[in-house]
Amino acid sequence: MDIIIGRDKTTRRLSLTCGTQTKCFGTQGSVPEYVSRQHAKLTIDDKGEYTLTNLNPQNITYVNGISIEQKHITEDDKVELGPTRYQLNWEFISQMVPKMIDISPLESVWNEYHKTKMKNQIAERKFNALRSATGIITMLAILLGMVGLRGALYYILYGLAIGITLLFAIKAYLSSTKLPKQNEELDKKFKQTYICPNPKCQHFMGYNSFDVLSQNKNCPYCKAQYKKI
Repeated sequence: MDIIIGRDKTTRRLSLTCGTQTKCFGTQGSVPEYVSRQHAKLTIDDKGEYTLTNLNPQNITYVNGISIEQKHITEDDKVELGPTRYQLNWEFISQMVPKMIDISPLESVWNEYHKTKMKNQIAERKFNALRSATGIITMLAILLGMVGLRGALYYILYGLAIGITLLFAIKAYLSSTKLPKQNEELDKKFKQTYICPNPKCQHFMGYNSFDVLSQNKNCPYCKAQYKKI
């Protein structure tokens, strides 16, 4: 986006124009005549970096006391316009520039949450798969009984099935409270950390993956723009 910086013709206030929107700042008559109506252009790229361009050879634009035609700048730089060196107020500029936020730290938050969630799901599926083994052992014991082989193997299989069933019953009972608590804590931590980096927003970004989230251009809540990754 581009912001045209200049002097308002009628009020001689600082004029900032972005697209079709124009705002004036400062007191009436505060901007000297040497500052033209379209004096300089401030370009903000997708990464939130600034480039200042002097728009006319008759204009004079200073950055940290040095006359420039075009220069990459930051908010720490001192920008002055015209030979009388009218100093640009960055607070005025910030009111025209949409907030830029870096969401890249959220990638590790999502990856850790997704990894832990998958680990818990896999562990639960493995447990359920092992529980099915008791049914297989029981079926073998029944099969031996049906064919009349009620020897030592028959009773071993039945005893083994009963023992394993008991162990899995205890395990299932303990997991019935442990696993939901783990998932609850995991979700609680995720909701506290997978949030908009804008200090004035910090809304939970939902359960969308980071890849889906990064396809958006801005936060759906505070509308702050995402820096290009």
